[in-house]
Amino acid sequence: MFKYESLPKSVQKINIDTRIINKTGNVNDTYINLNKLTFKIDNDVFAANGNVKDITTNAKINMAAKGTINLANIGKVYPAPVKQQLAGILTADITTNFDMNSVEKGNYQNIQNAGQIKVTDFKYDGEEVAKPFYIKKTAITFNTNTITLNDFDAKTGDSDISIKGNLDNFYGFVFKDQELKGNFNLNSTTFKVSDFIDTNATTETTEPTEKLKIPSFLNCTFNANAATVVYDNITLKNVSGAILIKDETVNLQNLKSDVFGGNIGFSGNVSTKGDTSKFSMDLNLKELNIADSFGTLEMLKAIAPIAKTIDGKMNSTINVSGNLNDDFTPNLKTISGNLLGQLLNTKINASNSKALSLLGDKVAFLDVNKLNLDKITGYFSFDNGTVTVKPIPLKYKDIGIEIAGKHGFDNTMNYDIVFDVPVKYLGTEVTNLIAKLSPKDAEKITSIPVKANLNGSFTAPGFTTNIKDATSSLIKNLVEQQKQSLLNTGKDKLINLIGGDTKKDSTKTKDKIVNLMTGDKKDSTKTTHADKVKDVINLFKKKKNN
Repeated sequence: MFKYESLPKSVQKINIDTRIINKTGNVNDTYINLNKLTFKIDNDVFAANGNVKDITTNAKINMAAKGTINLANIGKVYPAPVKQQLAGILTADITTNFDMNSVEKGNYQNIQNAGQIKVTDFKYDGEEVAKPFYIKKTAITFNTNTITLNDFDAKTGDSDISIKGNLDNFYGFVFKDQELKGNFNLNSTTFKVSDFIDTNATTETTEPTEKLKIPSFLNCTFNANAATVVYDNITLKNVSGAILIKDETVNLQNLKSDVFGGNIGFSGNVSTKGDTSKFSMDLNLKELNIADSFGTLEMLKAIAPIAKTIDGKMNSTINVSGNLNDDFTPNLKTISGNLLGQLLNTKINASNSKALSLLGDKVAFLDVNKLNLDKITGYFSFDNGTVTVKPIPLKYKDIGIEIAGKHGFDNTMNYDIVFDVPVKYLGTEVTNLIAKLSPKDAEKITSIPVKANLNGSFTAPGFTTNIKDATSSLIKNLVEQQKQSLLNTGKDKLINLIGGDTKKDSTKTKDKIVNLMTGDKKDSTKTTHADKVKDVINLFKKKKNN
């Protein structure tokens, strides 16, 4: 037995029977035989035996171990360098027989393993974990080709995890520094990301901390299912999909979840290779609550800040890529991609936006809150912190609207708006002038384009419009059109009064009247209306005398 004076327990009934033999002086001929190794701590007994030979050419190892160890006793019998005490019961009953050539060449079928290791009621609370980690039970079965994780039921904080699966290259990983391959099923009732991240951790030094890296040795697939996943202030329900980890990259395949009153699908990857972590993601959003999703997620809020004013649902596809910050959130200054979205059963609350409120105040014929956005589709592209919006057609009563432009992740904006405004909204002066036109001419004037511009920022917007110039131009054109209409009516009446003996005479007479009334470009002497009128009267008298 042995016992440390400062520790409460001792290791008892220690028996070691081993032989290390070399009869030739050649290192490869060294033979190690462990006939017996046993010890006892309290009532727990552990035993092992085996042998090793051909050490330098092709080491052959044959070992067996069986017993139980209360992990809490390790720190009570030996001053192990751990800051936190372990807790739990480890039970082992395993045998292994293999040669190193088989390991190095990947001939794992030559490795003869059998048995099982179990750990129950394991507890760990150290600096490496945000909250105490409890493993209710875990069981590993050793087979020839694989190691099977039969059970792994754990809990930390409010989160629970259950994992089952196989490790396919455990020996290559242990002995040759190869990839650790595996395929697992992961299930959770509640998974809170905050339970695994120490948000209160502080550092006493100013030295930069090492960035989070996806282990390069992992080559594993997780088929995941979780009833509830909580990330920051976002709650995801019914999460399922495949997570593939390889080459310092996490690939998400057909990951889907219920969130924000609808559901969302993820496909893409996150990579920590190189100095800067990157991501690329395709998102498929179905019937998501617009105000909740675009008001909560920082990336969506930056792409479409106006969306927070819209109540309703939307379908959308988003393709986005960029760099990640050290906390694995997207670096908004680096993202690029596009968003195609369709609005469903929507209603605007303009009071939530200074830009929309200003638009409603400046355009008298528009009630922004009553804009019809149902089934409206918008296309957004974004790069280097700038979002470009392709023309979006809208409708307000009988007014057509088209809006397009740009805004920045820094909240700046510059949008052009074109209103197709029916003339009835332009005042009585315009409508009275149109009423004096012929029905045929009046039908041609139904609306005019009015241009406007929203600029500045979403918090301090500016607005300009050409509606006064457009209205003035229309009135000027209407006055000119009415003048021409009256002039043409006068021509026709004079021609009818004057008449002509023949069609040829009538045509000549008409041409003369037109030239007299409108001015013959070749005749510079007829420069006043009075002269024109006198000439017409003289022509009329001459015609009558004849």
